[in-house]
Amino acid sequence: MIKRQIALLICLLLSLLTLSAQRYNVGEVPNLVNSDNKSYHFGFILGLNSLDFNPFQSGEVLEDGKIWYGEDINFEVGFSIGIISDLRLAECLDMRFCPVLYFGERTLRFVDKDGNEREGGDVSVKSNLISFPLLFKIRGQRARNVRPYFIGGFAGTVAVGRDKEAPIMLKATDYGPEIGFGFDIYLPYFKLCPEFKAFFGLSDVINRDRPDIANANDLKFSGGEAGGKGVFSKLSSRIFAISFNFE
Repeated sequence: MIKRQIALLICLLLSLLTLSAQRYNVGEVPNLVNSDNKSYHFGFILGLNSLDFNPFQSGEVLEDGKIWYGEDINFEVGFSIGIISDLRLAECLDMRFCPVLYFGERTLRFVDKDGNEREGGDVSVKSNLISFPLLFKIRGQRARNVRPYFIGGFAGTVAVGRDKEAPIMLKATDYGPEIGFGFDIYLPYFKLCPEFKAFFGLSDVINRDRPDIANANDLKFSGGEAGGKGVFSKLSSRIFAISFNFE
């Protein structure tokens, strides 16, 4: 409940900032005419995110004689904060390092081929992540006080605050490409940059080494029984984020 209230508050704040920023794009006088010529600059990130799983089903017959399937069922909105370190490489090209802390939660539902759900219900996976992306920002032509851009690069993530007693536990690290786009809005004293980006994890994030789980019913969901993969042959992670960068 508290997370949702914070997310709604951030959403309202960002909407007000966007409406305020639009009025500065009217007229012929450009703001911050030399801001893009700086060798480097810093900023911070405030935004919303949705953490997601991309499940690959194993289709194995498990020890209970059933084939189970798992899916991410809820669209949960979390919030994120981060910092920006930007290095100018050329007229339209920057390199930036933007560590971001994502707060979120994902829910997995397991059903067998007959539609029966897992005993114990859905599994909540708390997913607080720190992302370390190295990105390249390609900027378009500036029009008055707005300039579009595209970003792309590679990121590594670290899971923090994992619940080690839950049936599903994630590995500590992941990696993958990160892409996105946004707009630099030049205000009188700073740049406000609405941005959308997506991260696509490449590794299998489910921790299959779970000697701590004695319950056979949980073991098949947590990563597999002896000699098998369990419900998932692979479980990859995705992050979709809408943020406002203050630079």
